[in-house]
Amino acid sequence: MSLLELENVDSYYGESHILRDVSMSVEEGEVCSLLGRNGAGKTTTLRSISAAHPPDVRDGTIRFKGEDVTDLSTEDVSARGISLVPEERRVFPNLTVAENIRLPEVARNRSNTWGRSVNLSAKGMSTEQVYEEFPRLDERRDQKAGTLSGGEQQMLAIARALRQSTDLLMLDEPYEGLAPKIIENVEAAVERIADQGTTILLVEQNAAAAINISDRAYVIDQGQIVFDGTAEELRDDEETRERYLGV
Repeated sequence: MSLLELENVDSYYGESHILRDVSMSVEEGEVCSLLGRNGAGKTTTLRSISAAHPPDVRDGTIRFKGEDVTDLSTEDVSARGISLVPEERRVFPNLTVAENIRLPEVARNRSNTWGRSVNLSAKGMSTEQVYEEFPRLDERRDQKAGTLSGGEQQMLAIARALRQSTDLLMLDEPYEGLAPKIIENVEAAVERIADQGTTILLVEQNAAAAINISDRAYVIDQGQIVFDGTAEELRDDEETRERYLGV
């Protein structure tokens, strides 16, 4: 049984039909990439999995750990162990690095007060583990997040997600807007996280960088899956890469 399974999923923005009969799976412990050009349906796929609205999933089934999560709320999906780091980082610029990293704990405490559960448990990284994983953030604990470089903000967004109990970490365009050297740093951090057992679903337009750290890959075009195979198979499939990825 796959950790995550999408079966014949159709998603819409209003009346615009974006995902068309999308079926894919992510195995536990792997790094799986979903690649494609702008507007191909990559972000819509992640938003459909995380139950963000829009889009609306009108047909098909999304299963996580064998459970049908298609109609659950965003909070309930997160509580089951799915964390999404959205594109454009979305850190809180006026808070310090330390305050950003503590936010999941604040949310947990408030939710406990309100009688609700939040997905922050022993499986999530402790604050000190996060700093060990991202030493650059440790050096900048008291610095306002808005003054960090793009790469440091991306690391902060990932670190905040890892404070939760995460079985599946979904990364939406983590390399966007970063210089090649900074991409290498973020890439190394993602690889270390994967080596520690966290399953990763990576959406990325920088296909070459994504393939470099992936076990398997899907390619999506106009809302439909057009390639499903190992990263090595995609690396060797020049026709698919040129036609759908431009590389």
